[in-house]
Amino acid sequence: MSVIIAACAGLAAVVVYAAGAIGFWGVVAAVAAAFVVESGTDLALAGVVPVIRGTGSWVDTARTLVPAHFTSFPLQVPLVALLAYSYETISPWSVVLFAIPAFAAHRLLLLYRQQIDTAEALGHANARLAGANVSFATALVATLDARDRYTAGHSAAVAIYASDIAKRLELSDREQELVHLCGLVHDIGKIGLPPGLLEKPGSLNLEERRVMEQHSTIGERILRNVADYSEIAEIVRHHHERVDGNGYPDGLLGDEIPLLARIIAVADAYNAMTSDRPYRDAMPSRVARLRLAQAVESQFDTAVVAAFEAVLTGADEAYRMGARDDFVFEGVGTIESDSVPEITSVALAGIVEA
Repeated sequence: MSVIIAACAGLAAVVVYAAGAIGFWGVVAAVAAAFVVESGTDLALAGVVPVIRGTGSWVDTARTLVPAHFTSFPLQVPLVALLAYSYETISPWSVVLFAIPAFAAHRLLLLYRQQIDTAEALGHANARLAGANVSFATALVATLDARDRYTAGHSAAVAIYASDIAKRLELSDREQELVHLCGLVHDIGKIGLPPGLLEKPGSLNLEERRVMEQHSTIGERILRNVADYSEIAEIVRHHHERVDGNGYPDGLLGDEIPLLARIIAVADAYNAMTSDRPYRDAMPSRVARLRLAQAVESQFDTAVVAAFEAVLTGADEAYRMGARDDFVFEGVGTIESDSVPEITSVALAGIVEA
């Protein structure tokens, strides 16, 4: 590719110099023409590679290379023109005087392009890592969903509601992505609960409720064994805290509760109310919204509930009831508890005996 680019640039310089003015300005015109042709050819050929590989588009390549060429144009053209003119009119030895600055300018351009390539590679790596995080979280949730048809889709719905609340609160993109992941795995600790507890058709007694409340700490233990999930583990631990301090497991009060955990709490409670459970049918969305409003400043954060109400007001009923296609993971059905995928044993390996 470099040979083709150099040949095209040299041909352009010869044509312009032969047809144009003589002297220094003729050299400048020839060098400028060579630079324009070199940049255009480089841009055209470099954009083909990512398109063929399927790793990018020509537009993305142009956005990367065009600034570099524009930056180097006013630096390289006069320097190269002066070098060529000195070689022709003074002495070939005059090239030595310009060799060091010319080499420095060339190296500067190469380093700039290497930096751009490195940044692009890092961006692709981060994107793959983010995809891997979501895939891992989805696999964990699929394991939980497969255990009980009443909880299937709950985590996906909570993740969507939570990220929409975060967006409404104008949190950063990172926080929106983080709360989405937290929503996916917030109930993963239920994998470690005794068989039959999740599926019990009636109300839980006091002892069963105490066991159920351990799922947030069990989830934290599981997630702390996953690389880069420590922040997620902390939020999962606190998603059942209440702003009045009467939540669990630590009885945190108000702003002591991480904001993303307060968001998960609202999304979790709303979807639980609007979903069928073994002990009751789903509530209408208007009833669930009223109950959220009634629990402001006791169970839930006022700003979070207000943001979610704004989201729900502008949504259709399918969204309000968690009935859209994207609220359910595909391919997850109800299975017997002794057939839960192998990932369960992997996840539970990180649990310390309660």
